[in-house]
Amino acid sequence: MTERDHAHAPKVFSDEEIEMFLAGDRRQIDRHMLYCLNRIAAVLIKHTEKEDAFHDSLAEIGGEDAIKKRADYVDSLIKRNDARTAMMQKVSESAVGWALIAFLGFLAMAVWHDIVAAIKMALKAKV
Repeated sequence: MTERDHAHAPKVFSDEEIEMFLAGDRRQIDRHMLYCLNRIAAVLIKHTEKEDAFHDSLAEIGGEDAIKKRADYVDSLIKRNDARTAMMQKVSESAVGWALIAFLGFLAMAVWHDIVAAIKMALKAKV
């Protein structure tokens, strides 16, 4: 930024500075205002170009409605996956419960057969 550019950079003036400008040369005030308007326009043009590019890219992917529909679809997939996970957890818990019952039944049968075998051995030993 040159010295002249820096002298005419936009800023917020105090009341005293405004009065001092108004007491001075009108051409200096006009020059300062035009320079500030050019700086504001340059910033606005860059900003609107970026915003236009954003809206163009948004339009390329279908616009806001398409994005909302995709988000709803993804949400429904997530909910469906959560429901499936909960169902599979219930199935696995149920399978563990039945396996535990079967194991306890196997142990009961083994103990019962050992008791019967012991009784038979005891009866054979007496005879």
